[in-house]
Amino acid sequence: MTWLTVQEAAQALQVTERAIQIAAQQNRYESCHVKGKGRGGKQLRIALESLPEEAQAKYRGEFPPPTDILQFTGKQRTEADAKAWVVEQYHQSSLAPDEFVAWFNANNPPEDAITKSKLFRWQQKYQGKNVAGLIDQRGGYNRGEDTIPADAWELFYSLYMTQQKRSIRLCYDVTKMQYPMIPSYKTFARKVQTIPYYAILYYREGPKAFNDALPYMERSRLDIASNDIWFSDHHLVDVFVKSADGTKAIRPWLTVFFDARSNRVMSFVVRNADPNATVVKRCFRLGVEQYGVPNEVYFDNGKDYRSSSFSRDYPMSLVNQLGVGTIYATPYHGAAKTVERFFGTFTNRFSRRFDTYTGCNAKIRPECMQVSDREILSQAPTLDKFIELLTAYIDEYNQTPSSGIDMCGKCPDEIYFENLAVKREVTDLDALRLLCGNSEERVVNKNGVSIKNNHYFNDLLLSHLGDHVVVVYDPDNIDKMAVFDMDGRAICMAEAKVRTPFRHTTEEDYIKAAKEKKKAQAIVKKYKPSRDMDIHEIIARNQLMEKVFSESGETGVVEQITPQAVQNAAILKATDQTQNTRRIREEESASATLLEFYQKQA
Repeated sequence: MTWLTVQEAAQALQVTERAIQIAAQQNRYESCHVKGKGRGGKQLRIALESLPEEAQAKYRGEFPPPTDILQFTGKQRTEADAKAWVVEQYHQSSLAPDEFVAWFNANNPPEDAITKSKLFRWQQKYQGKNVAGLIDQRGGYNRGEDTIPADAWELFYSLYMTQQKRSIRLCYDVTKMQYPMIPSYKTFARKVQTIPYYAILYYREGPKAFNDALPYMERSRLDIASNDIWFSDHHLVDVFVKSADGTKAIRPWLTVFFDARSNRVMSFVVRNADPNATVVKRCFRLGVEQYGVPNEVYFDNGKDYRSSSFSRDYPMSLVNQLGVGTIYATPYHGAAKTVERFFGTFTNRFSRRFDTYTGCNAKIRPECMQVSDREILSQAPTLDKFIELLTAYIDEYNQTPSSGIDMCGKCPDEIYFENLAVKREVTDLDALRLLCGNSEERVVNKNGVSIKNNHYFNDLLLSHLGDHVVVVYDPDNIDKMAVFDMDGRAICMAEAKVRTPFRHTTEEDYIKAAKEKKKAQAIVKKYKPSRDMDIHEIIARNQLMEKVFSESGETGVVEQITPQAVQNAAILKATDQTQNTRRIREEESASATLLEFYQKQA
């Protein structure tokens, strides 16, 4: 074994003699003491073989192998690059060493100050523009080298990379209990910094945080037209308003449909209830009534958007009847729908106008809103007033010029109408209301069909006793129900049966019940033939019309609803009118009888 003096070891390692003495005390190099002049009559010796290979080669005068700078930590490489830059500046300045040091220190922060001896040392190590020679290797050849045992790191990693978000200190202490000889806490902390950001985000924060942080592609909207795609989503408004009865402060829900090409709000609904499929269909109907049918709708994965009304697999669905495509956003990825950006603008430019703005959670709730519910209620606007102001804001938003991508400084209204090539309208609003109604499957019984503890009856249902039917109703008006067979063909409009008082049944009630029984008996003798209608026909002419209008540069109007839906609406309207006519005749007959009675009495 070859023993070097402290001076020789320092030259081989290109460090100070004091650094060698400290390293020997810490047992980083193999060392011994021999007799000689020194403290206690002993001199320190360093084993050549315990030094890094590069230092051994330098001592022997051998040509060292090229150093792979990537084996060092990022911090080591950055520091070496900074030193190389200083040396290059010195060479290019043509200044004397003292002058350059004075100039450099005057033009750089105090923490970056250099001395003449440091400059000379860096210059010597940088010979041949060898940046690797400037790497600070104190503490070992490669400070980035992993000294943590694999099994100890595996335990630490399994404790740290969980959604319990345990601290590094806790994970280290638990690991040390099982592996007492592991390196220091700082060693583990440094290695944690090498774990990729996305890995930490996924395992410690969860899939949603991970997906929200993913880079997403900026999509150009120049190749789509207005009404090609509508987005929709819900937003819990960050403002307290009075409930409809004025007894409590509530945060209403806002549901919107939003045109992808123009960023225009097409329709909106505000209500004091959690979002569901009913409000989505209502909001969609409002947009279609005013602006026509979109080619596609872009939804998130909420159950309210996954209902049968928006399913391509359900023949009677709203999207199949209107020929609308459906796209569902990537789960948990808010950036996939641009309507999310609208809600951010909405909060900043509208919600914050109110004194009862409360923020999206308790942590950011304004101090003035950290009061009792009674005080909040006294400041809150009524729900009707809030909707009135919101309507004005939506108009303001649609008419405000935008600097967004593909908006060219124009407002949403301008972009929308400039790029509306074809307007696919639904002129039969009764059919549209049916399509946007709620639907439930029921079995016809002797009292008709039962929905929400009410019976709905029509004479035509008697021929379908025991059959499964689909009942469709407008949630805003449940006095009547549209009834369809399981093939989607209209049967009738059924009216709610008025329950007669238990102790006050009238003769007219018995007469009406007898008539219903008579009709049922007549059906037994003569079974009514079923209608023969085509089901769910999607009209191919729409695509052709779109092409013709887009080539002509004009906005075309196309009827966008299946013939089946139109025919169903007509049948239901006819049966409804028949019932109304019969009721009017009965009322007129009763009035005439009463008039004759009073005339005789006179």
